[in-house]
Amino acid sequence: MRILTEEDLRSSFSVDGIKKYTVPPDVFVTPAARDYLAARGIAVSVVNEGKTDYDSVRGASQTYTFFVDAKTGRRYSEKPEEMTHLYGNRLVPKTSPIIDMRGKLDLLQSEIITAQVTSERCGLGILTSQLGEVLLFTRDILAAEVLSMPMEEKKLLSMTSDELRKVSHDIKNRFVNKMHPLPEYTMGEMAAQLNRLRAVVRQTELSAASAVPERRDIIKALNRLSSCIHILFCRLILGDYGDR
Repeated sequence: MRILTEEDLRSSFSVDGIKKYTVPPDVFVTPAARDYLAARGIAVSVVNEGKTDYDSVRGASQTYTFFVDAKTGRRYSEKPEEMTHLYGNRLVPKTSPIIDMRGKLDLLQSEIITAQVTSERCGLGILTSQLGEVLLFTRDILAAEVLSMPMEEKKLLSMTSDELRKVSHDIKNRFVNKMHPLPEYTMGEMAAQLNRLRAVVRQTELSAASAVPERRDIIKALNRLSSCIHILFCRLILGDYGDR
């Protein structure tokens, strides 16, 4: 299923002067998008066959003769240096919260790859593979946001979203002192990198909550990703991957 947001409509010149906005059956129109159209006297109509208004905007050629300010609707014949692409030919300032969030997702991916290099060097093949799952999951999050697609429910470490949350909260029961382990340098390089990775996930989650609060699927996915990294950290400390 695809998503139509208020931001999509604000940057679309095709909604002006029409009384009906057509979408395919597989497009979810967010409440904010419906409110945006309703305020302009435009009804949402689902069309089963043929090209729709949604297709005209989102399916347009990637070769553009002009660019559009996603907030104001202003057109540019050339892309200003201080702006960047949001979706298609729609531009936002490079300081946009959404662009910041995408940057944090890029940083998160680089941190995961760095952690994989360390785990492989340390002979922790299983951990390297599990970090590979984390990397693919993170790429799915970025793709879901950029393409305005829902984030599908996927397992991590062979666990569902609910199972990840439960295990991350219950894992302290495996420690003698019944407390979550506090990271220390004595735990080693791999533990330090996993701890850093968890912190980057948290920063990315906060960025997403600020930039795209309507994307609860993405925010939830990042929250569970944090739980996943915490589980990997605890398993490493417990010796589940062998000698560190």
